[in-house]
Amino acid sequence: MPRLFRKIKIRTNVLTNILIVVLFVSAGLIFLQYYFSRKMAQKATRETFRHIADKVAIHMNDGDRLVRMLLYQVGLYPEIQVEPGREGLPENARRLARTMKRDEKIYSIYVGFPNGDLFEVANLRGDPALLKKFHAPPGTHYLIIRVYKALSGRIRKYDFYDEDLRWLTQRREPASYDVRKRPWYVQARRHTGVVRSLPYLFSFLGKKGITYSRAIDKKGTVVAIDFTLEELDDVLRKQVFAPSAEIYMFDKDGDIIAASKPSKTGFPLIQRILRETTPNEVSILEHGGKRKFVMFKPLAGKGVHLGFSVDTAVMLRPYLRNLYLAFAAGLLVLILSIPFILHTTTRIVRPIRALMKENEKVKARRFSEVGPVQTNIIELIELSDSLVSMSQSIQEYEKSLENMIDSFIRLIADAIDAKSPYTGGHCKRVPVLALELAKAADASEEEPFAAFRLENEDDWKAFEMGAWLHDCGKITTPEFVVDKATKLETIYNRIHEIRTRFEVIWRDIDIAFYERLLEGEDRKVLEEWREREQEKLRDDFAFVAQCNIGGEFMDEAGKERLRRIARRTWVRHFSNRLGISEIEKRRFGDVTEPPLPVKEPLLADRPEHLVPRTDFDETKYREKGFRLSVPERLYNFGEIYNLSIEKGTLTPEDIFKIREHVIMTIEMLERLPYPAGLKKIPDYAGTHHETLDGSGYPRRLTGDELSIPARIMAIADVFEALTASDRPYMKVKTLSEALRIMRLMVRDNHLDANLFALFLQSGVYKDYAEKFLNPDQIDTVNMDELLRE
Repeated sequence: MPRLFRKIKIRTNVLTNILIVVLFVSAGLIFLQYYFSRKMAQKATRETFRHIADKVAIHMNDGDRLVRMLLYQVGLYPEIQVEPGREGLPENARRLARTMKRDEKIYSIYVGFPNGDLFEVANLRGDPALLKKFHAPPGTHYLIIRVYKALSGRIRKYDFYDEDLRWLTQRREPASYDVRKRPWYVQARRHTGVVRSLPYLFSFLGKKGITYSRAIDKKGTVVAIDFTLEELDDVLRKQVFAPSAEIYMFDKDGDIIAASKPSKTGFPLIQRILRETTPNEVSILEHGGKRKFVMFKPLAGKGVHLGFSVDTAVMLRPYLRNLYLAFAAGLLVLILSIPFILHTTTRIVRPIRALMKENEKVKARRFSEVGPVQTNIIELIELSDSLVSMSQSIQEYEKSLENMIDSFIRLIADAIDAKSPYTGGHCKRVPVLALELAKAADASEEEPFAAFRLENEDDWKAFEMGAWLHDCGKITTPEFVVDKATKLETIYNRIHEIRTRFEVIWRDIDIAFYERLLEGEDRKVLEEWREREQEKLRDDFAFVAQCNIGGEFMDEAGKERLRRIARRTWVRHFSNRLGISEIEKRRFGDVTEPPLPVKEPLLADRPEHLVPRTDFDETKYREKGFRLSVPERLYNFGEIYNLSIEKGTLTPEDIFKIREHVIMTIEMLERLPYPAGLKKIPDYAGTHHETLDGSGYPRRLTGDELSIPARIMAIADVFEALTASDRPYMKVKTLSEALRIMRLMVRDNHLDANLFALFLQSGVYKDYAEKFLNPDQIDTVNMDELLRE
């Protein structure tokens, strides 16, 4: 079609975008200026943070020294290591109260004794929350706690005092508390000096604090002080250098000990600082919609960290003024260039987008809709023409490939049907029947088919191919098994061998007759003997021949007669190892050939009749979900073994070999690399012998595991087999006879009842009958009887 625009080379188009390159360079220079400004701001921030950390560390060290001094001082109190009495106010309690009164940060001072007892003085400060927790009377200021052992067990005794240490009341309660199990006591006993705990939450106060403890004698007396950290909030608040700056003190788990200001978002920020940054290094984090400079610094020997955060904008402000001016100038140039840039880029973007749309059509295999893209860029015109040409080539190739695959599939089906007269046109007729029933199910709006749809062409193609290939595994099934019309049949009917043996015995009877006659025995007696023996021989052969047909049930009496006949012997004069293949020779195994002539039973199950099963992986077989029992041997050609088959002509080995065709179908089809829309072909092809009750094969799937297409395949396979008129081994059935048999299979939960009803009501069976059944097969069908529950 004619082009609407003048053709130009893409180089010309690229030259029009030089301005964009210039702007990118300008943006890069601005970025570099910003980068170095940020580095300078980070350096200033780091120095500020470190200076604050040093101040806070000095303050904490001062408090640390004070508490340690108090511990040593308390350890010098007279008789402090002696457990006070259980009543009254000891003098040491007054001393401890005066010490706590001088420093409000001391919550309690207590002494742990070697026998597990405790003596503690706590400063409640008239705090209503603490009074409530301890059930203290109004006016309580000090609380003395004694834990000791009484006759009834360990007791915790509370004595409540006012601010002037006047006794108010007391109460007792059972206790399991033992100082010897407390960390502060255990740690103090292990060290010679003062032991300092990590900050933790005082449960009664609801505030963070530190416990200092020290052993004051060798017997195990330990003095401890609980020191609160609440005044650290004020210390940190005084160090704030900007409105957005925040300072936190927190432990190794990120729990806040103190903060410069209350913050609901501080805890997650601290967690991120611990997780995403390096100690003593300033980093940038996004938090609360703002970018922040953050850093944390461990305070040596304190078990805590100091964390800092401040908005980057605050620290960058002094450096960004010139940067903003440069950015504003660059932005102005960019804004003035936008119309030109849009015009330039549109000439490239529009045809590229059009090409992308055409490419999507190719991906969706809508080849006939692909057309050329209008553009004035030569390279894109050539690309568009190439895309159109490619889509046409793909369409032609795909069509030829589809035709080849369809033809190949039909070729396989024809080969399988032609392989044996016992299968006739089965592989051709099943797809016709299955597709018609699938169309009826797809069109139905009634349950359970309302939700069933084969959505697109690929779905239908996969189902059709699965139907055509459902018996492709039969290509591996030997003809002599499929066509086994008599029990002794392999490549040929071995009844002829056995008849020859009977002929030999007949001849032996005649020879014996004349030998005995020459020896002088009575001719009349001998003639009667010969007649009896030969008549018995005729009768025995007739029985063996009848057994070979397999038309009647073989009972135990018949098997016993067969074994009796088999015990009769004949003489073989020629080696059975001559003129045979290497495979046959291997079946003899280690059996030594007897010297000739040799007497042999008339019928026998010999070692050479056993064909071993090789290269069979039981584990792999089960992993694939196959549940058919596998006979030990591939074949058993034993004469007695085969003639003793109770029903039909097939041994268990033969039955498995025939049923194995489904396994081979699955394994052959699963090896093929399918496109996405055809991946269900193995499932459709490999489930036509499964039943709803789980008695089918090869995987014994149940109704819950069988899809509607799989159930359709089962009905199509059964109906075609029942109505086929080209199978010499069975009597041709009428339409009504076939449907009654299928109704019984529905009743036995082998076939799907809903699909069978649809099969009848939609008339699919009737249309098929008119096309493929002989006129004398089509009779009246009683729909009411077939559809009756």
